[in-house]
Amino acid sequence: MRVVELGAVERLRRAGLLVLPGGVSPGTPPMSVVGLLASCGPADGRRDAWVDGWVDEENPGVVEAANAGWFALACEHGVFGPEREFLLALPSGEDGTEWRRVRLLDAWDLMGEGSACGEFLMSSLDGRVAMRGTTYQRGVSSIVVPEPWRAPTIRTYMDRISERVTRGELDGDRYRTLAHAWRQYVRHHTG
Repeated sequence: MRVVELGAVERLRRAGLLVLPGGVSPGTPPMSVVGLLASCGPADGRRDAWVDGWVDEENPGVVEAANAGWFALACEHGVFGPEREFLLALPSGEDGTEWRRVRLLDAWDLMGEGSACGEFLMSSLDGRVAMRGTTYQRGVSSIVVPEPWRAPTIRTYMDRISERVTRGELDGDRYRTLAHAWRQYVRHHTG
């Protein structure tokens, strides 16, 4: 486990997230999979909490609505584990990102104060539910996909990458690592 940047830990604390020590489950999805949630549709199990408008001083109520939508979606789909814990992608090292266990504190503001941290890639502790918080040109969205290894859009994309690595069409440690992580993730949840 690499060291998470201290600045990120402090920004998350101000947003109401406590970074916890310890490792993560072997069933955690590759971050690239969670990044694909915006490409998914209803047939993939995608559900959204959409708020029209930017999170800024010109749109009163947008932050509260976006926070409420994110929280409701996370609760409804089982993102939170005991004590409102879940996994969050955090920057680590020079160019790396890693899953870290976090706890949602009583006072939190992910879409306002937390927006300084950028997009949020999240997973339930067991890796069975993936969630992403993001912005678009016209608004803010939280996206959830239960059982992402079954989502046709994700499966097709990731299986193609894995096949191309096997055939030697995609070379490099990044692709080999991603293909291996995808195969392990699928095996963990279907084996």
